This record gives sequence, C-alpha cells and structure tokens, in this order.
Amino acid sequence: MPASFTKNERLCSFSEIQSLMKKGETFFHYPFKVVYQNIANEDGNQQPNAVMVSVPKRNFKRAVKRNLLKRRIRESYRLNKEILVAPQGCRTNILFVYVSKDIKEYSYIEYKLKEILAMVSQGKTKGDKKDGAKEEGNS
Repeated sequence: MPASFTKNERLCSFSEIQSLMKKGETFFHYPFKVVYQNIANEDGNQQPNAVMVSVPKRNFKRAVKRNLLKRRIRESYRLNKEILVAPQGCRTNILFVYVSKDIKEYSYIEYKLKEILAMVSQGKTKGDKKDGAKEEGNS
C-alpha cells in the first residue's frame, strides 16, 4: 500500500459523516475520542478506508495550533494506515477527535494512533479496561 493520503481516503461526504455520527461505535483512547463504522462495499468495488480529523476550537483558539495537530494526526495515519484492516468486503470510516488540552509531540500521537488502529482492526474497543481499572481489595 503506497504511503499517500488521497482524496478518496478523506471522509468528505455529508451523508457518510452523518451516518458515522449516528450509527458509529465510539470509544476513548487518550488523547483521542474515536468514532468508527464498518460499511459494506457496494457493487464489489474495493474502496479505501476513510478518515476525518477534528481538533475542537474550544481547546485550541488559534487556528495555527489546530492545523499543526491535524497535520500531525494525518501524517501519522498516512504512515501507519496498513495497520488498519477492514473486514472482507467492507471499508471503515473513522473520525479522530483530539480531546487533550495541550499539544502532544508527534511521536506520542503516532504511538497512540498505532494503538487505536490496531484496536479498530481487531474489534477490541469495548470492555477492555485493564489499564485504568482498579483492582478490588485495594483501598
């Protein structure tokens, strides 16, 4: 798979974005909130996975900072998109919402994005709270 990020890999369609927001599965993996949806390909055409990146204006008032973060997220996706494997005959639409209030380094964003892509590929997004869960018996 070439390391490019073409127009058909960007999530632009208003109807697909609405469908993603209404029917997509959501999970949180700091510093991202992720919404994704597997969609069956029509007519047997193999379409690439589509991605959309959002950095809220509430957290970053300056457009320069929002654009910096969006560029970092898109670049880390572009270089690691082969990790994301959609089910046979399907494609995956993903929305990444950056929820942290501070600007993280590119290496940190890339590491977290790799984890997210692996989680979406394996379908391990629900009920896998081993990291932050408290053990019973400890006070």
